[in-house]
Amino acid sequence: MAFGRIPRFSPSFSPVEAAISLRWLAQGTLDGAADTAKVTEWERSFADYIGARNAVMVPSARFGFYLLLKALGVGEGDEVIVPGLTYFAIPAMVPLLGAKPVFADVGLRSHVLDPEAFRAAITPRTKAVVPTHLFGTPCDMEAIRTIAREHNIEVIEDCAQSTGARSRGQRVGHLGDHAYYTFGLTKNITTLSGAMVTTDNDQVAQRLRTELRNAGPTSRRKLAKEAVTGLAMWAATHPGLYWATVHPAVVLGNKMGEDPIHDRFGEAERRYDEVPEYYYSAGRARAVQAAVGLHQLSRIDDLNGARIRNGRHLDGALAHVPGLTTPEYPPGSEPIYMSFVVHHPQRDQLMAELRARGVDTTVGYMSAFGRHPLFEEYAAECPNAQRAFNELLHLPVHPNLSESDRDHLVESVRAACLSLA
Repeated sequence: MAFGRIPRFSPSFSPVEAAISLRWLAQGTLDGAADTAKVTEWERSFADYIGARNAVMVPSARFGFYLLLKALGVGEGDEVIVPGLTYFAIPAMVPLLGAKPVFADVGLRSHVLDPEAFRAAITPRTKAVVPTHLFGTPCDMEAIRTIAREHNIEVIEDCAQSTGARSRGQRVGHLGDHAYYTFGLTKNITTLSGAMVTTDNDQVAQRLRTELRNAGPTSRRKLAKEAVTGLAMWAATHPGLYWATVHPAVVLGNKMGEDPIHDRFGEAERRYDEVPEYYYSAGRARAVQAAVGLHQLSRIDDLNGARIRNGRHLDGALAHVPGLTTPEYPPGSEPIYMSFVVHHPQRDQLMAELRARGVDTTVGYMSAFGRHPLFEEYAAECPNAQRAFNELLHLPVHPNLSESDRDHLVESVRAACLSLA
């Protein structure tokens, strides 16, 4: 990275995907059959990659989760166990069906669902559990699956940040009963927008397809905008351009105590009164998304491999830095390092110190929900989730880090932590 300045993320979207997007968009209005054929090819390829019988493209991960709950008959009086550290939209979907989200604590350093906390949260009304492979770290699915089977609980894997990760040699998404993924521009693979649900249950897959049967197609204008945004993100985080594009905004924001990038990609936490109508009116996948997805799928192991190399390097290099706590991983976990998350008791000061040294960082978008005002009627004790929320900081681990970037990152973290000791 030029001048020792390192962006917090770098998208998988590249000029190749931009060219694919433009080529498909330039074909004009495609008929339903053409869209369906390409999307079917993409769904089949993704299902084969995961090892699932079925894959269904959906407008978003949260909507896919909602449709899964609905297909499983979750309703009034049922309970769905979710991690205490997660993204707000997941527990927000549960009450729409008359069910109750039940928060269970996570491992302090793993950030993923603690199997014993899951066990303790089970009641006779528990219908499903949502082990979230947060930050690209797989949960202990062997333990979770065993507990779930003892109580006849459906296991819905949240793979929004973990496409391609493995646990005990198997890819996540094929370790529970069902799973969902998301393919936004900041994820490790993208389809411009949209998400996927995988399941081995043919009836569940058919119910999802029935729900989506009358949905209108995703707007071509929206997809064109996403393609342009993706290309702009690629250019802005390119090693030769970042120092002159995004980095000045990071420096200015740091001086003002603000985070313009976080604000640009963030979403206000809220509850839903109903499922957003546009998921039904404009939620059908288009051929252009499938074409981009197929190319991204051909690159995913290389992209994840670069993340893994970078993450393992940071694991070793930062293991004994004073004041810093590095991640730990459940038994059998093979993370893809979608994020490299450390803890520090002076997290905000560390973040400012690193940005001053040219290393952009973020606190991310997860929240602790055990005592969150948004879900105060569902309060639960999740001390690890709360502490993690207060202390965690994301360090750059994306595929475009060079060896010199990693050296600069490690030296900056060590120096910043020493200055705060």
